[in-house]
Amino acid sequence: MKFNKTAVISLAVIVVTFILCIALRAVPVSRIWNSYSVAYVEKSLPEETVLSYFRKYSVENVISLGGQKVPFVSDFTPVLPQRDSTYLSDRLSYFLDLSDSYCLYYIPKRNDSSCVKALEEIVRNTNTPCGIDGKQQYPWLVPLIVLAVYIAFIFLSSKKKVFAFSAASILLLSFSQVFYPVAAAAILYMLSCYLSSRIWGRRKAMSVLKKSLYAIIPIVVSVLSIMALSVSCAVLVLLCCASSVCALVLLDSYEKYRDSKSSFKFVRIFGAPQMPLMYPNTAKHTLFCLVPLFVLLVIFLLSSRISAKAETDISIPVPVHNAVIKEDEKVLPGLKEFYGWFWNSKSYPYKNLNEISSGGEPAEGETVTVPRYEIVGDKIVESESLVMVYDENFRNGVDKEIDELEYDAVEKLMKKQGPDVSVVYRNSGESRGQTDGLGLILILVCIFVPVFLLLIYVLKSGRKSR
Repeated sequence: MKFNKTAVISLAVIVVTFILCIALRAVPVSRIWNSYSVAYVEKSLPEETVLSYFRKYSVENVISLGGQKVPFVSDFTPVLPQRDSTYLSDRLSYFLDLSDSYCLYYIPKRNDSSCVKALEEIVRNTNTPCGIDGKQQYPWLVPLIVLAVYIAFIFLSSKKKVFAFSAASILLLSFSQVFYPVAAAAILYMLSCYLSSRIWGRRKAMSVLKKSLYAIIPIVVSVLSIMALSVSCAVLVLLCCASSVCALVLLDSYEKYRDSKSSFKFVRIFGAPQMPLMYPNTAKHTLFCLVPLFVLLVIFLLSSRISAKAETDISIPVPVHNAVIKEDEKVLPGLKEFYGWFWNSKSYPYKNLNEISSGGEPAEGETVTVPRYEIVGDKIVESESLVMVYDENFRNGVDKEIDELEYDAVEKLMKKQGPDVSVVYRNSGESRGQTDGLGLILILVCIFVPVFLLLIYVLKSGRKSR
């Protein structure tokens, strides 16, 4: 009865892990804009036609030229002077490429796959050139590298079933979360499973594993690396660890059941303390782990340089940091400029018309006041009443106004990028080709672990030889 209960719980954990790995699967996307992809369609096709294709495939909340409105209108001054209204016209450049040949549409990331289908139908039906930056592509090579390591370790392992059972869940995770750091961490996880499988079924195996750096370091670094990527990755890797344990519990239960039916039982002479996890053969295999890890590093570095390329090279608005703006580049308005326009629109009714307004970004701490008069004793005293201040609280209020807009405003796109980003025209292939810093660090850490284990082994071997 105890066996059945344990088996049911173990199977339940494994099934839940399998289902969640499928349900929470994720594919890396090279994206120019934070949370948005950019679809481009030749201007010859009317916007309403393009949007009808998007609607057909349930692509919602598309930010397009025709959908833009004035985001704020003062009840007192619905029409502003030209110098204070340039933002409204300049922001329309977001919807055209530099050559004025393509219309641009900003698609929320959740609609990427549907958008691709809509664009494919546009090409089939109208033969109109179009494309998308930030298209999802499943990088098959990444999990296949992990699969190759898994198969190699099965071939090298003296306890093939033990390794196969213990490492199967992390292999599944590498196909579910197709990220380079996950693949690198999965290889470390498999290395720990491979080294630990050597003492399976021997006396005092658990006490040896709890003290062995060769078993602990790879699996701890692996789990922490995956957890650092996202909450969903953290949940899945913890479930994978639980599944590994459950798979081994099932295997152990099966072996005990098989032995109980056998007429005779093998007794291992050596206990786990007499079986070193790291010896010349396993040291070579640990060194072998560096090969796929370096391959992943090279592919990662190459992919970060060529990602975000559209099928057609066109110059489109691209978010960049101020430090990388060239002198001759046209800068489009961003969130900072919207803050300035909103301030000028809201404060205009209180301004002195005899004073010339720059219409630009207000200074931090700038205030708007109005005179107030009150009777103090037998006199009328003038005082100033504060109406608003240009500060963090004001900008937070503007952010809330953006969120409450009832149409798909380009300001929502700006808000996702943040106030410290400028927008310029760049070739679509040049956009955001920077290396993912966290991913690079995690891969390098994973590469360092086998080197560190080998150094420990060499140092210990040197001491013994003395």
